[in-house]
Amino acid sequence: MCRPRGLHYLHMDRLLQTLIVLTAALSVAIADYLLKRVAAATERFADAFIHPLTALAVGLYAVQVVLFTYVFVRRWQLGTVALLQMACYAAACLLMSRFWLGERVTAAQAAGMVMAFCGAVLMTR
Repeated sequence: MCRPRGLHYLHMDRLLQTLIVLTAALSVAIADYLLKRVAAATERFADAFIHPLTALAVGLYAVQVVLFTYVFVRRWQLGTVALLQMACYAAACLLMSRFWLGERVTAAQAAGMVMAFCGAVLMTR
């Protein structure tokens, strides 16, 4: 006999989905940050390609592939996953670029980040 999903189960499923997508977004954002650091430290593509941090970045991209494979096997919606992942990824990249690379974050970028998160929250409802 199949029990209907309770409200608690639905909230836990959404929380799990959000945590997995957040982890995937952070893994890609950190990988991109590492590649930016490698590019700043090298002058030739060949040197950047064989740099140890490039291998770590590839590993982090693989984490994202594994996590997204899981969420899509669980039949989570592509649009919702994509929007949530992009909002988390953009926020992580903006914050890392600001604090670790000294890049400037404009008021428009900060406002866009807030709006993207609001949109992502609305998409998960």
